[in-house]
Amino acid sequence: MFYLICYDIVDDRRRQRVAKLLETCAVRVQKSVFEAVLDEKQYEQLHNRLLKLLNKREDQLRFYPLSAHSREKVNILGIQPQFTVDDPAIIA
Repeated sequence: MFYLICYDIVDDRRRQRVAKLLETCAVRVQKSVFEAVLDEKQYEQLHNRLLKLLNKREDQLRFYPLSAHSREKVNILGIQPQFTVDDPAIIA
């Protein structure tokens, strides 16, 4: 499944830890927005690891699952990425 992952994290240290973890399995498309292709097991593992890093009273992290049909309709304005999350060099 393809996911759009975004966050709003108050503390710099927590934000850096979350970003570093996401960079291991997703492509950063904006400062606090990532794209990832994850199977069910990968999603659960990432979800659980991220939960341990967040302060539930201050932070927010969202996973938006996107279908292939929805992905085809994405319209990017401005600079275009040099690669996509589906490229072979990206390992989820």
